Amino acid sequence: MSTALKNLSLFDPAVQEDWYSAYEILHREEPVYWCEEGGFFVVTKFADIQAISREPNLFSTYATRLSSDPLIKFPEAVEIYENQGWPRFQPMVTDPPVHKQYRRNFDHYFSPSGVKVMEPFIRQFINGLIDGWIGKGECEFVRDFAMPLPMNVITKMLGFPMEDLPRLKHWSEVWVRPFARGLNLEQEKYVAEMGVEFQHYIHQQAQDRRRNPRDDVLTALVNGTVGEGNDKRPLTDNEIIGITDNLLIGGNETTTFALTSGIWLLFRFPDIYAQLKADRSKVRNFVEEVLRMESPTMGLMRCATEDTEIRGVKIPKGSVLNLRFAAGNRDEEQFPDAACPHLDRKNAAAHLAFGQAEHHCPGAALSRLEQLCTFEILLDRLDNIRPAPGKNDYSHLPGFTLRGLKELHIQFDAKG
Repeated sequence: MSTALKNLSLFDPAVQEDWYSAYEILHREEPVYWCEEGGFFVVTKFADIQAISREPNLFSTYATRLSSDPLIKFPEAVEIYENQGWPRFQPMVTDPPVHKQYRRNFDHYFSPSGVKVMEPFIRQFINGLIDGWIGKGECEFVRDFAMPLPMNVITKMLGFPMEDLPRLKHWSEVWVRPFARGLNLEQEKYVAEMGVEFQHYIHQQAQDRRRNPRDDVLTALVNGTVGEGNDKRPLTDNEIIGITDNLLIGGNETTTFALTSGIWLLFRFPDIYAQLKADRSKVRNFVEEVLRMESPTMGLMRCATEDTEIRGVKIPKGSVLNLRFAAGNRDEEQFPDAACPHLDRKNAAAHLAFGQAEHHCPGAALSRLEQLCTFEILLDRLDNIRPAPGKNDYSHLPGFTLRGLKELHIQFDAKG
């Protein structure tokens, strides 16, 4: 074991600020790595992550909820959910065949053809955001663009009142805090209190849809079912709440991070910016390269349902594995010159940023559309997009699972 590997700590804030140096070490020395601090195996090679994702019977997502490392650890926080709301339940973290039964209720809204219906709204909203600050010659991109765009889009698709956006955004931000790991009791209790508020809000909205159905995702869920044949039944309130909060969080946080990373990548690779300005047809591959290089979701957990082995490493039954999607996306065996974007990369869209197989992210098509529309319109309306001098440190939000810049101050020249 090298000194670099021996001294590696995946919970070190400095490592989390620059994950990719750590991934290089793991790729080279220990691609299936036992993380003593977390109590789980870390898997970093693309082929291994892909294979594990395609074997849900052997590597369960649902069983991770029963592992020794739950997101909500303190009994006092768990009791807030159980006594004041509903147990924190994530129907999307289930195994086949139930997972697909849940998704059939809403997947059509998020399919490529389903999200295409949203494109006029997305483009109009993007232009409206730009109108708000284009005359200033600068903006803070996270606050002024990358955060409101996906939040407004998913809110509209779910069918929540747009005037509730500030509350919804706060609940969303608090909901993901446990993914950073290491919250103390008071922090977890606050997460639970806000989570229960959000649960009751969703329940109230769901009750309204039962009385006043609309063409939105929430109406589809209150009329949704799970099971097959004689075992088919309506979704429970807890299942509706769990699916809805997952869709809201998944529909905004990660896209915010991806949009911001795209601008940051243009700063770091001016030749890519020049190529995009010269040829808009390259924007689609640019979006994929951003997702590959700066995956908003660093990785997610699986649990081995029986004794197995990966690359000669014995994985006992019940072991938790963290599939490091972002590390797989920097795997030189799959993506040569992985640390650099290539707009002509043939397999650009074959990355792991949205997961793969059964648990491929339901919002992938929506996120791609939002990013595509964003960069097409930004290139049309802004020129010489550049960092605002002295205002950026390019630091990321702390955390083990999600990765996004805290803020990004930009300057630009308005076109026309």
